[in-house]
Amino acid sequence: MNKKENMWELVKFLITGVACAAADYFTTSLFLRICAGIPSGVAQSAISLLAGFIVGVILNYILSTYWVFKGKQDKAVTKSTKFIILFIVFSAIAYGLSFLTYEGCRILFSHAPGVNINECSIDYILKFQFWGDLVFWLYTVAFILKTLVGLVWNYFTRKYILYKRKPAQVQE
Repeated sequence: MNKKENMWELVKFLITGVACAAADYFTTSLFLRICAGIPSGVAQSAISLLAGFIVGVILNYILSTYWVFKGKQDKAVTKSTKFIILFIVFSAIAYGLSFLTYEGCRILFSHAPGVNINECSIDYILKFQFWGDLVFWLYTVAFILKTLVGLVWNYFTRKYILYKRKPAQVQE
């Protein structure tokens, strides 16, 4: 693969990442609203991030298979149960890394008086009165950091493990 093809693949992966992150962001925010009555901050985070993860991983599988890495791997392989399970396992590891990053931010930011980034739910965002609000920006920073951690993990596992082009068989 030449440098231009690598660059285009990376651009497509980043576009996919942004689309999946947006779907994840709004799903997570929606579920933070739905889970507002749950007393545990960790439970709110886990359920909300898991919902966003599920939406993101489905979208990521579709875009990765049919656009970003199209033709890199045999279609029969990408539709196989083994491939899909590996895709989900690697994505689940990304979720775990992302969750730990988000939770670390939530705990760190909670030391500031009156800051609970789990309060930043979808209705909060849709009011468009958040521009000067510290909680919104800390939530966004936590979300960006957790997304970047997952993005890096996902790119390397997809490029070098899942969609790695198999070397042509040598004929004897």
